[in-house]
Amino acid sequence: MPEKSDRSGAIRQYRRLAKRIVQRYFGAPAGRIVYRSSGLTNYVFAVNHVEGQFVIRISPEPQRIGAFRKEWWAARQARTAGIPSPDILAVGNDVGPEPYMITRRVSGAEATYHPKRLRIIREMGRFGELINSIQTNGFGSNFDWNPDGSKIPTWSEYLDQEYRVAQRLEFFATHRILPEAELNKLSAIIDETRNAEIRPALNHSDLRLKNVIVDDDGAITAIIDWEECLSAVAPQWELSIALHDLSIDEKHAFLEGYGLPLEHLTEMAPLIKAFNILNYESVVAAAIEKDDQKTVSETILRLNGTLDLFSLAC
Repeated sequence: MPEKSDRSGAIRQYRRLAKRIVQRYFGAPAGRIVYRSSGLTNYVFAVNHVEGQFVIRISPEPQRIGAFRKEWWAARQARTAGIPSPDILAVGNDVGPEPYMITRRVSGAEATYHPKRLRIIREMGRFGELINSIQTNGFGSNFDWNPDGSKIPTWSEYLDQEYRVAQRLEFFATHRILPEAELNKLSAIIDETRNAEIRPALNHSDLRLKNVIVDDDGAITAIIDWEECLSAVAPQWELSIALHDLSIDEKHAFLEGYGLPLEHLTEMAPLIKAFNILNYESVVAAAIEKDDQKTVSETILRLNGTLDLFSLAC
């Protein structure tokens, strides 16, 4: 099994790097460093040290130093605003070309299967409103966290340059994911926002239960994984992702916590739905690449409104 062997070798290699990072940052070796399974993007290690308990994330991709710095900036802003977020101590690439992040270990467990789910979701909505109240400069993934980088100054330019709305619509048309009339409607909804006075705000961009840590009683101890955070229109962008996989009752709980008046939600709904639909481009593209016709067919069914039991939109 060469793939498993290669992964085991990489874990040993990055564990040695984690030891050097600990020594450099704390000036003393760790008592124990344990690898934690974390997907394919980063290598994550739990560290026991005389200074406390920490987590070190290491990316094998040198260019991801920017993503780590963005996450550091966003977590600091969130903590200042009263949002429970990881205490990130350091981000760097001074021990090797691989970027790393040192964080104090967060106590609690992932909220996905906690029995007090509705209470948690309501609190998520409250924190979502606080996140979106943090004003930013520029639109997209490059904003205040990178003072030296060029920024996209307008919402319309962001839609064209980074969000690639025209390419998304063309992809949906080429692969017949949606009928022409629906694509024209999506395009009109997006275009209607181009000349609006939109003030950019911080969006977590993945405010879902899997990124929420809670204690035994269901109180949120941390909102994690700020790596995808974005400077964008709010709350439409945030809600298009945060509400995506919630039930109807859970959606109501989130919005109640957010404090968004229902009449405002009605006004925002077309743009929230448009983002949700267009964000499926990557899902469909991955399925087509794998020749996974089942996923393509199921996605078409979903995006055409067939599974919507609460309106006659389809």
